[in-house]
Amino acid sequence: MLKSADLVEKVGSGVERIRKAMKEASLPPPEFLFTEFFTVVLKRPGKSKMITSEKTSEKILALITENPKISAKELAIRIGISSRAIELQIAALRKQNKIHRIGPDKGGQWEVK
Repeated sequence: MLKSADLVEKVGSGVERIRKAMKEASLPPPEFLFTEFFTVVLKRPGKSKMITSEKTSEKILALITENPKISAKELAIRIGISSRAIELQIAALRKQNKIHRIGPDKGGQWEVK
């Protein structure tokens, strides 16, 4: 489909070009994840911990403060990012000890610390 739309330089060369570029830059090889979506994880030097976007994390904290029972799906809709991105942001906020979940996924609520 992308080839038909002239959005591809050369069919079938992207993965090998990514691997080669990462190796030339002395970086770890890319990780290819096949879940609901196709995801490529590229690791940068010295960036082993998850980075939370301050702007997005502030929005999440504000929405949780406003409604502690808000779901991740509702957060994604209200902020305008994917559910997966919200999950990553929540994981980072939990790791930074900024939020805590009280109770189960259904029926529980968030606590902002």
